Amino acid sequence: MLILDAIRAHVAPIEERIAAGQVFDGHESREGLLCAFMTQVLRPLLPLRYGLEVGRAFSMDDVTTRADSILIFDAVFALPTGRLMPCEGVYAICEVVPMLNETTFGEALNNVASLKQLHRAKATAHDVTPIHHLGIFGARYAQLSDDKLNPYLGYIFADRAAGPEQLLRAMKAMIEQDSLRPEHTPDAIVCFRDRWMVVRQTLSGDTAVPRSSFAKFGLLHPQAHLMPLLYTLINASLSQIQLRNPDLLRPLAAMTRALRAGGPAKR
Repeated sequence: MLILDAIRAHVAPIEERIAAGQVFDGHESREGLLCAFMTQVLRPLLPLRYGLEVGRAFSMDDVTTRADSILIFDAVFALPTGRLMPCEGVYAICEVVPMLNETTFGEALNNVASLKQLHRAKATAHDVTPIHHLGIFGARYAQLSDDKLNPYLGYIFADRAAGPEQLLRAMKAMIEQDSLRPEHTPDAIVCFRDRWMVVRQTLSGDTAVPRSSFAKFGLLHPQAHLMPLLYTLINASLSQIQLRNPDLLRPLAAMTRALRAGGPAKR
């Protein structure tokens, strides 16, 4: 298939940079590693309509994600707020570590979960764009429907890692101890050095994307197909998410009321 040939040719230089140590090696800080991965790996993988920033997301009830991470956000409609972003404009969180062991894996899992726990009004088929909502059948009908088109995505990327079976056992233990909920787990975990990937799967074993049913985790050993698989998975998943911008009328009204209560400003 020509589309797969084009993808393989496009991702080959990215894979060469990772193998040469240009992405994971030589960084004095976590910030440096995140910026290198963002610019040398994620940016070439994604269309420009997806913005990339190292920062934190927050919800309208003033809850933020745990730590600075790479956020994939809407570069067209999202509100420009710098490194502290309204969660409504965020597609995904990406955790990047040189070595994934049980300790760093637990941290990465909690960081991913901290985004997936943030509350935001669900987007439905009535949200034509993040700023245009069709009122067909009424807003209440849309909010009561089962479809939710703006779930969060979470990815964990590592250069090296402990055995995937060991990491999956650690994640299962966190779920059994109620320190992690199944719906807050990552959508994919990738080890570039050993060329394996853990992905969400359906009951039939197909790779799960946002509009399919997540039933279990599956371990893949794609070898030479790792980067083409990652390219296809992340772009297919992002394309299924439909965002809905926050309602700015409420904070506008709140600021207006506060100014009226305090009277006109005096010069």
